[in-house]
Amino acid sequence: MADSFSFKRSPSVYRSVKDINPEKDSRVRLLGKVVNKKDDLLFLDDGTNTAEITMMNDFDVAIGETVRVFCRVLPLEDGYELRGEIIQKMDSLDVELYKKAVEKFRGD
Repeated sequence: MADSFSFKRSPSVYRSVKDINPEKDSRVRLLGKVVNKKDDLLFLDDGTNTAEITMMNDFDVAIGETVRVFCRVLPLEDGYELRGEIIQKMDSLDVELYKKAVEKFRGD
């Protein structure tokens, strides 16, 4: 019988851009509006700050769309880099209700 190998990825935790801590966070999920995009870069504003995210896959979103991006946080000497792995369009989401629900269940 072959040995089985199980790989478990760290969960992506909900964060505001201003609250990302590269010393503690390895994966985050961000919710906001696309304010700019260029080549493989996506600029996401969540109301607290703007994040520059390097997308690892092709992405088809328009400026002004609401999206959720699952990112890997890579610590650097001065700050961090965000590498987007998954992007979801969220235009039909009630963003304020979503943020209230997240805060309630996180205990904030």
